[in-house]
Amino acid sequence: EKAAVADAMKEPKDDFRDIPIAPTSEEIANGELPFLRPNIINGRFKDLDQYLDIQFRLLREDFVAPLREGIAELMKVRSRDLRQLTSTDLRIYRGVSIRRPVCTNSGLTHEISFDVSRLIRVNWSHTKRLIFGSLLCLSKDDFKTSKLAVVSSRSPENLANGLVE
Repeated sequence: EKAAVADAMKEPKDDFRDIPIAPTSEEIANGELPFLRPNIINGRFKDLDQYLDIQFRLLREDFVAPLREGIAELMKVRSRDLRQLTSTDLRIYRGVSIRRPVCTNSGLTHEISFDVSRLIRVNWSHTKRLIFGSLLCLSKDDFKTSKLAVVSSRSPENLANGLVE
C-alpha cells in the first residue's frame, strides 16, 4: 500500500494535457510502454493535477494497450497464418480501402470497403464486429504509419457487402 502511494508520487516528465487522446503511429508501432503510475486506492492524491494525470494515463492505456499488443503480435506472425493470433481484442480485415466521403447530419464521414470473401460465416445482423464506436486502425505499410478511424454508421446489409462508414 505504501509502495503504491510512493510510485504514484513519482513525477511525470510531461504534462498529461499535452498527450493526444489518440495514439500516434510511432506509439503503436514501437511497442514502447508509456509512463504510468498506479491508481491510489487507499490514501490521498497530492492535488487535482495528480489525480487527473493518473486517471487520464490509465484510461488511455486501457484502450491503447490492446491495440499496441495486437499489432505487435500481428507483425510477429506476418500473415503466415493469422490463426496463430491469440489476441481476442483484434480483428484483421483484408482488402480495405477508403472509397468516398459521405455527408451526414453529424458531419463528414468516409465509406470504407473491405474483403468479405473469408467472412462468409459471420452473421452481420448479430455480430459485435464493426459496431458503432469501434476503433479502426488502418495501415498500408505494416503499421509503420497508420490512421485511426471510428465506426460511425453500420447496417448489416452494407457489412455483408463489405461496406462500413
